[in-house]
Amino acid sequence: MDNLQKVHPRGRPRSVEAEAAIIDATLDLIVEWGVSALSVEAVAARAGVGKATIYRRWPGKEELVEDALSRLNDELPRVPNLPTVREQLIAMLEHLRCKSSKTRTGQILPRVISMAATQPDLMRVFFTKVIDPRRERFRSVIRGGMASGELRPDLDVELAVTMLAAPMMYLNLMQAGMGRPSPSTSVALVDLVLGGIGAVSE
Repeated sequence: MDNLQKVHPRGRPRSVEAEAAIIDATLDLIVEWGVSALSVEAVAARAGVGKATIYRRWPGKEELVEDALSRLNDELPRVPNLPTVREQLIAMLEHLRCKSSKTRTGQILPRVISMAATQPDLMRVFFTKVIDPRRERFRSVIRGGMASGELRPDLDVELAVTMLAAPMMYLNLMQAGMGRPSPSTSVALVDLVLGGIGAVSE
């Protein structure tokens, strides 16, 4: 027996597979039903696990939803390494423009917004876990531009991020009525904003 080699199972450990299935099920059910109608029982049934498996990892529904929402940023691309702030911002807005409304984030966002007045705690969680990490990517580029002299040194960074990202998010949300933003939108939007936040030439 001592000479026999141990056979290690291939693939991810079962616990990792179960966790991934639970997160996927939670996000799918948020898309289909919204958060209010979501239950641990429904998640367990969709994921093919017992409720005890969920409760071993998360104390309750709120913690599960918070963790699931935080995973929406797992596949965000890196901030593009391009020569100028203008090019970086255009590339980042292009990524935002091209994100389909059929992605999980694109489908969950309208649901969360619609519940912002009645469930402000959910909106705060969504902002903290999903929106703010995305805003931080823009902040890093803007701060870099301030340090390099490409942008004004006295900028309100938060307002500058909003001026860049919010219009594209709005256009994406409104595309059913207004049509999908065109490829030229990112360039036009960045150039319009840079007219106000760019460094003044002597």
